[in-house]
Amino acid sequence: MRRGIGLLVFAGVVACGKSSGTETPPPAGSSSVTIVSTSASTAASASAAPKSPAATQSWRGTYKSASTLPAAPDGKKTHWSETQTTAGVGDGALALTVDGATGQVSGTVDGPLGPATVDGAITDGKLAATMRRKDPTDQGFTGTVLGSIAGGRLDGTMTVSLGLANALRTATFSLSPAGTAP
Repeated sequence: MRRGIGLLVFAGVVACGKSSGTETPPPAGSSSVTIVSTSASTAASASAAPKSPAATQSWRGTYKSASTLPAAPDGKKTHWSETQTTAGVGDGALALTVDGATGQVSGTVDGPLGPATVDGAITDGKLAATMRRKDPTDQGFTGTVLGSIAGGRLDGTMTVSLGLANALRTATFSLSPAGTAP
């Protein structure tokens, strides 16, 4: 029996073509098996281990929104005007979570443009997302969220309108990783 195990270990080392030069035959009358390990096989095992996914990161900060009224360059042919309302003007909070493995973004908007949700993605440091209402029946602000990561900050612009498209708002935002000062 010992002889069969010794041949099996020897055959395994020869089949792999690897030898550390530290193999010793088992002492006579011993029933133990010597396990041969090489640094090359250990390194191969370590590199075959699955890599951990990139960490999820949270971003927090504020936005400042203002009224936007598009007009014709000469102003003479403009017949449509924004309903006079201060809805959606002011400062609010924006919170985003980025899945490090997929780049998918989800988040919330509170304040004058909220309550709303954000869904999108970050690719190559660029954010592209959609802002939707938490309650779709409230006819509140919806639109796009665009930004980029630079210098440890996520800065960008939200362009939104009311459900009836009678009030347009542009908001700039600046976010920092959660746990750091804005």
